[in-house]
Amino acid sequence: MNLVEVLRKPEGKTLEYKRDLSSPDGLLKTLVAFANTAGGILAIGIEDRTTRVTGVPDVLEQSRTSLIITARLSWPTIADASSGSSPVGP
Repeated sequence: MNLVEVLRKPEGKTLEYKRDLSSPDGLLKTLVAFANTAGGILAIGIEDRTTRVTGVPDVLEQSRTSLIITARLSWPTIADASSGSSPVGP
């Protein structure tokens, strides 16, 4: 499916539009929902209601946010689990 086909579809259980990555928590909820169901498409740089393509203005900031999200999604190691600590979340 190409971008034009994606933009013709409304958001739903397998499609989510995000204008940017300024809200990691909302993005994490979407990714976890996709992971726990049938998967999905996360389109970043698209306005929710209008599906207008805005792009990603600050690639370095978006990369930093991606790293934060990746760190929050990391699984605890066996050592972390046995000590009761977990690197997941604040």
